[in-house]
Amino acid sequence: MPDSLASSINKHLLFDALKAIREARNEVLWKPNKGILHLTKRIRLGHLPAKATLTDYEGIIGGVLNSGKAKLYLFSYKSKAYPTLMAEVSSEYWLVMIGLDGVMETAFPPDDPEDYLADPAFIYVGVMEELE
Repeated sequence: MPDSLASSINKHLLFDALKAIREARNEVLWKPNKGILHLTKRIRLGHLPAKATLTDYEGIIGGVLNSGKAKLYLFSYKSKAYPTLMAEVSSEYWLVMIGLDGVMETAFPPDDPEDYLADPAFIYVGVMEELE
């Protein structure tokens, strides 16, 4: 497991990331008309059962967002940071990525979480229960 980089990350960025996560915990917010599209894609890819609902999907997302054991990463793309959490839900690791505004970007179970998060665009920050 990588060492925490929380001490080397801009304190304002970390504050904003944690604030976005707290906001997303209160309500899963989607970009207009994107929630159902994401759900449909997860069903098509076999990540969720065929009869899964948006409420089911958001339940998994909430499980990740509320897990004290979730690992926080900051994903950097086009000079923007996206708080990204990885946690186990029902014996499967799920990744949840949000914007600094708390709006959902994506949520899915990577085939190989360690390999996926090895991308240098992901900066490991720490475990949520240690950051809050």
